[in-house]
Amino acid sequence: MYYTTTVRLNVEGAPAERLAGVMISLFDRDTFTPDDFLGTEMTDTHGEAHFRFTSEQYMDVDDQLGGVMPDLYVKVFDASGEMVLSTRADTVPNTARKQIQIDVPVALVEQHQLRGARS
Repeated sequence: MYYTTTVRLNVEGAPAERLAGVMISLFDRDTFTPDDFLGTEMTDTHGEAHFRFTSEQYMDVDDQLGGVMPDLYVKVFDASGEMVLSTRADTVPNTARKQIQIDVPVALVEQHQLRGARS
């Protein structure tokens, strides 16, 4: 089965300010096995990254025990490739979310120069 998920990065407190050119990765959270990597994309001019993946990419023992849908979360990286934010703790169990919105704290945006991170 195919799934699509759009991730949107906003600046916290300024939802109209989107973060373009930021590298993000999508994962399926697991408990008993390593988390499943579902892809890496750059956000577009609208602060969005679009992912397409299949159930074969995430289905494992965790999903057979806890439900057949992915537990999606995102990692956000700065221009040097350092992970600056993970939404793993905010994962919604057993839900194939079509859209994930992440409000990145202003302090992280400024500290890691995420505004116009890449062209």
